[in-house]
Amino acid sequence: MFIQIDNEKYECKATTFTTQFGQEAVRVISDAPVAENGFLLLNSKEEEIADRSNFTYLYRTEGDTIKEYTEEAEEIVSAEGTQGDVPSNPIQRQISALNARVSDITPYEQTKVGYFGENEKVFYGVPNGNVSVFFDKYDGEYEVVRIEDRLTIKFPERLTDMTNITVMVQQ
Repeated sequence: MFIQIDNEKYECKATTFTTQFGQEAVRVISDAPVAENGFLLLNSKEEEIADRSNFTYLYRTEGDTIKEYTEEAEEIVSAEGTQGDVPSNPIQRQISALNARVSDITPYEQTKVGYFGENEKVFYGVPNGNVSVFFDKYDGEYEVVRIEDRLTIKFPERLTDMTNITVMVQQ
């Protein structure tokens, strides 16, 4: 591939890209001088493949061989870092608020196994609220005793079978 600048031809490699502000640009890798009046791109047979005579603005250079051109002047704006937490976007804030509301209405639930011969089962760290107790293999009487965050399920007689005991608290 060749770049033609003011009727002079130079070997090159060329690619197009989009600038940070959405403008089409061309990157030319060549020993050619800066193309102040635009340029033509030619194939290996020196036939025109792209007229870039309107790409007269030098966007950026790297060393002597890489030059990038645009149709309109554009200044590259460097990204600036921040310290601390990055503010969340509005969608993330809505999701967090929704998660908090779901957590507020989701009941606390804990399951323990009541073993043969036990007459009570203690649950620790149970929040305050409306308590429901469920058993999978027990249908007798029981008593619920709360002392601060400790909930004790007491049976009038020792268990004769193993059962799952689930405590659910709606806060």
